[in-house]
This record gives sequence, C-alpha cells and structure tokens, in this order.
Amino acid sequence: MADDGTAPKRANAKARILEWLEVLAKLLGASAVLVVALFANSLQSRLTGVSIQSQREQAESQLRASMFNSLISPIAGPLGGEKPMPADREMILTELLALNFNENFEMKPLMEDAIKRLITEKPVKSKNGEDPREPLWSIARRIAERQKASIAREWSASESAKSSGIFSLGSFLLPWKSAADSSHGCQVYYLNLDARTERHGEPVPAGADCQASAAFGDIVDLKAPDGNYTLRMVAVHPDWEDQTVKVSTQPFLSEQTNPKPTDTQYNFTLTWLDLPLTDNTLLSDGNRYAVYIRSFYNDFQTVSITIMWFPKGYFTPRERPLNYNEVQELLGRK
Repeated sequence: MADDGTAPKRANAKARILEWLEVLAKLLGASAVLVVALFANSLQSRLTGVSIQSQREQAESQLRASMFNSLISPIAGPLGGEKPMPADREMILTELLALNFNENFEMKPLMEDAIKRLITEKPVKSKNGEDPREPLWSIARRIAERQKASIAREWSASESAKSSGIFSLGSFLLPWKSAADSSHGCQVYYLNLDARTERHGEPVPAGADCQASAAFGDIVDLKAPDGNYTLRMVAVHPDWEDQTVKVSTQPFLSEQTNPKPTDTQYNFTLTWLDLPLTDNTLLSDGNRYAVYIRSFYNDFQTVSITIMWFPKGYFTPRERPLNYNEVQELLGRK
C-alpha cells in the first residue's frame, strides 16, 4: 500500500519539474530573443550614427573643397586676356582663405602678394591714419591666437593622459601658465622688447611667470618644457613702419653651457604673417617651437613676441593624414 502512495507523488513531482523546465525554457528563449533584438537595435543605431557622421564629414569635405576652389581660382587661376583682379578683391579673398584654411596651407605667400598689390594701389594711409595693411594684419593676429589656443588644448590632453587620473595640484594649473623651474621650461613664453632699455651683459632668462623683458640685441635663453633644449634668441632692427623685426634663434642641448658652432642657427624676418602652425621649427628630439608677433607699439617703441612650444612629437594638420592623438596612442606615448 505504501508503494502505491509513493508512485503518484513521484509522478506529480516529475510533472511539476517538467512544467518548471518548460516555463524556464520559454523564458530563456524569450530573453534570448529580447537580447538579440536589443543588440541588433544597438548595432543598427551605431551603424546609422557612423553612416550619418561619415556622410556629414563627406559633405563638409566637399563643401570645403568647393569653397577653397572658388576662393583660390580667381587668385591663382589662369589670367587669360582679362585684366588683373583689383587689389581690394584679392585682399578679401585672401582674408577668407586665411580664416578658413590656415591650418592646412601656407598662407604667407598669398598674404604677402595681396599686401604688395594693395600698397601699390593705395600707398598712403586712410583718413583716420590707419595703415591699409592693418585689416590683414588683424586677421593674422586672430589666427595666431586661435592656433595657440588649439595647441593649448593639445597640451591639456597630453597632461591629462600623463596624470592617468592621479590627483596632483599641477593638474589644476593652466598649462600655459605653468612656471618654469631649474630643469624644465614653460609651454609658452612672452618676450617684451623695449627700444628704450639698455642692453644686458648676460643672457636674459625668463621669470617664474614665463615672461622675459629685454632690449633689442639682448641674448634671451628659453628652455623647452621638458628641459632637453634651450632656445637662444636675439631680436634686432625693428622696422616701425612695416612692423617687422629681425630674429635669430639657435636651439641647443641644455646640458651645454652655450651653443656649439655646429648647432643650427635660424635667421629670419618676423612679420605679422608668421603663424604658429605653418611657421615653426622641428627639432631632432621631437620638440617643436614657433615664434610670432603679439603686439607692436610704435608710440612706445616696444614689441611683444610669443614663443610657444608644441607637445613633444606633435605634428601639424598639414603634415598628418590621421588624428594626432590616435597616432600617439598607437605609439604608446599616451
């Protein structure tokens, strides 16, 4: 009799187990379908986003190419039998080219030609005393500061990558304001030159605020941010009418007291048209620096020059087919 009572209980238990297994199998099947649907939807969204971004970038590239062609053709295209373009129109087209394509092309020859033609047609100043070259000079100043800001962002990204999330007081300091110490230099220097100041007998270093005040003809020594190189710089013969100054720069290893005769010296005339992303000097260790005019005051006989260093290993947009940060990550430098 006992066996007769146990058998139905076992049968009921097996039935319940089978029911639970069936329910569980249905739930797993439904969950799998739901997961696959969600994954497919997410993948489709990503693909759609990538496709939209790609189409957008392609449309923007086509627009920029068309814009560049429309702007450059009247200036550099074939003249044929037509009269030369008026200087005012060439100036406007050059300004548009400089504002929209300054990162990718060397604009200095175009700007110099536009200024030369403008001076030929309008050799005198306007009624309010403004130099006819001032509009283009003003645009060059805007571009220089814009490019400096873009390099500041690169420095911030580089410093953030190096910190790796570690708390430090330095991470709260603006990179362009970081003070120079005995072994390292600033990322940007401001050199103030005064024609009324007497020359110094020794090389002039930068202060803790990354600024240096000197006379024309003074030797100024400025260290690279990593301290590997020192830039020896001399500025002479300011032209107050054309607002230019002759500059000599000679980078040398900081472990040396003075430059060697074999260290390369760069001599050039600094103008408003020298821009950081196109007019810079690359050193053998990957350091790179640029020099440009910040201000030129004829009344006070003073000139302010900015000397900026790029992140080590940085290469400019016109030198690279890929994103700089991605290349640095692939090389293990970030």
